[in-house]
Amino acid sequence: MRVKIDLDYWSKKYEDDYTKEARGKYPVFIDEKGGEHEERSPHFEAMSAVLQKRGYLLKPEFVSIGNWKTERQKGRYEDNTDEDVESTTKEMFEAIDKDKVKILNRLNGVGIPVASAILTAVYPKEYCIIDYRTWRALLWLRTLAKKGVFTLVSYREYSNFLDSYDACARTYKRYYNFRDTLKTIGEKRGMTPRQVEMALWKFDQMKGEK
Repeated sequence: MRVKIDLDYWSKKYEDDYTKEARGKYPVFIDEKGGEHEERSPHFEAMSAVLQKRGYLLKPEFVSIGNWKTERQKGRYEDNTDEDVESTTKEMFEAIDKDKVKILNRLNGVGIPVASAILTAVYPKEYCIIDYRTWRALLWLRTLAKKGVFTLVSYREYSNFLDSYDACARTYKRYYNFRDTLKTIGEKRGMTPRQVEMALWKFDQMKGEK
């Protein structure tokens, strides 16, 4: 038996479950008047509009996105000065697409997965977040497309098989290949890379079981 990935279903499922999954932890953004707001949408519409208009991130915004993605580097996010965050993210905004991740990696605590979260919060229609769940589900999707490189009988068995494999991105090229793959998949279905990523994440979390 093969388990197919209904991307529309799983993206909607992610969206429906987002508030519960977030458990009250949302990225924050600061408006023109200095007011702080929680971004409660997984599509980051309000946050991205403010950040793109301003052209850089403030430290509280940077720290909140980092902690939303992973709190493992919480202390290191705080080690960055206000000036570090503002100057580095301003440079990121002005850089070409392929240099943006590299620039963000200069900030303390920012590896490629966290950089991908920052870019997705800023450009939710162009970027997506990489982590072990989305990478693992993408491998399964590719397995189906190639008509069965693996012979495991269920997605649960497949995911357990890959749990020991370090599948998270470790190079810039690997991330951009991942992003471009999701972008191509999404373009065929009228979905953004973020929506495809959401579907893959939720599919893996549920082990493909509706």
